[in-house]
Amino acid sequence: MAAPKLNVELRDGGGRRYSIKLRKNGFIPGVIYGHNKQTKSIKLKEIELSKVLNKFGSGSTVNLNLNGEVIPAIIKEVQKDIIKDNLLHIDFQQLSEDEEIKVFVPVVLVGKGKVENSTTIIQQQIMELEIRCLPKYIPSSIEVDVSNLKFGDSITVGDLNLGENIEILHDEDEVIASLTANSKYEELEEDKDVPIYESNKSILDK
Repeated sequence: MAAPKLNVELRDGGGRRYSIKLRKNGFIPGVIYGHNKQTKSIKLKEIELSKVLNKFGSGSTVNLNLNGEVIPAIIKEVQKDIIKDNLLHIDFQQLSEDEEIKVFVPVVLVGKGKVENSTTIIQQQIMELEIRCLPKYIPSSIEVDVSNLKFGDSITVGDLNLGENIEILHDEDEVIASLTANSKYEELEEDKDVPIYESNKSILDK
């Protein structure tokens, strides 16, 4: 999948008041930085940024269009208002073709429907994996096949093979997903085991 494009502009101001004014006008302040690269203060339209974040998520690679110059970058940090959930600021890290980068990539489980039923369920322990690789090898997601799991089995980081171009920055014994008992089924079984006592005594007998 091709990296999404975002139009950005240089901004000539900073500070809290300036940022508030920007956001009122539909823009989000941000920066572009990189190794041996000059940091650029930018702004971009909130509506365009929101579309990219909703579809691709933070940590995705993007192509930034700055005055006709295309800058490959990764969404490194997104700041939001914790109460209103509004976008406040965004950091882009500029990518170099020959320089490895650390990124977090979402884990997508495949084949859950083949093993989940009324008694078993897949529990996912790791939602994102941190990897290190050249920008051209960054995957949009990492698919993990769970269709062959038996009850009590699990898939660990060591079970993955992402190829020689990608290094996974996790311990090999970290569990990604496991097939366990469905808690709702266990609750139903426990309810069945609870004895029901009946009494023929009338209140008048007390």
